[in-house]
Amino acid sequence: MGENSTGGADKPFIDFNQTHPADRDAVAIAIALCWFGLLSGFIPDMLREYNAGHSYVPSAHVHAATAFGWMLLLSWQALKVRRGQMTEHRRNGQRFGPWLAAIVTVSALITVWTADRVLLSSQEFNPARLAFQVGHIIPFAVLSGIALWRIDRPDMHKRLMLLAVFATLDTGWSRWLASDLREILGTGLAQQLLARFPLTWALMAGMAIYDRVTRRRLHPSFLPAAALILATEFGAAALYFAPWWPDLARRLLGG
Repeated sequence: MGENSTGGADKPFIDFNQTHPADRDAVAIAIALCWFGLLSGFIPDMLREYNAGHSYVPSAHVHAATAFGWMLLLSWQALKVRRGQMTEHRRNGQRFGPWLAAIVTVSALITVWTADRVLLSSQEFNPARLAFQVGHIIPFAVLSGIALWRIDRPDMHKRLMLLAVFATLDTGWSRWLASDLREILGTGLAQQLLARFPLTWALMAGMAIYDRVTRRRLHPSFLPAAALILATEFGAAALYFAPWWPDLARRLLGG
């Protein structure tokens, strides 16, 4: 238990290896916002594709099913913790977490490659978007992998599990608001960033503020994880606007 001197009196604070009374509510709110960020974009997008008579490549169905399963597992695991069923929480995580995270990652890469190859002949297709498509897969794979490895550190585990999902929220947000923001901001850097990442940034800031309020410091894993997410986001943006990238991306896609 740490201590901090305020107004001449030592007041204890709750360290990261202890549960704060608000922790479970904070996790539930974060997961609910993740669901919102993903479904608010994907549901309208699927309806538009269906109404237009478009079909998805087979790997997209696998990826959608496993990504949905990942979110269900995350929600179910949080409920287990909330109910104090820690033995079941650990057993479920070890049984389903590693292979599900692996399938989500691999199916995402396959879907990006196969779906973009189908569009190579379209005049409207911009291969530069490959940078953003791969950009959110990297932090998800890295952070979820570390989180599943460090189940001996519940404080690190839960933060990295959430941050791994935060990193993917641009997939939903961009489908929801990208076209509207394009009308307002054009097609420059501001539009690309604001059409993709605001919810991710808001949730990352929320985690940092929450830990500062409840623990009076950031968790040691937060800054490296946040740096990875931001590096892939801004790195993807830099690639997207690099004049040489579209030709390279087209070659990577087999065009």
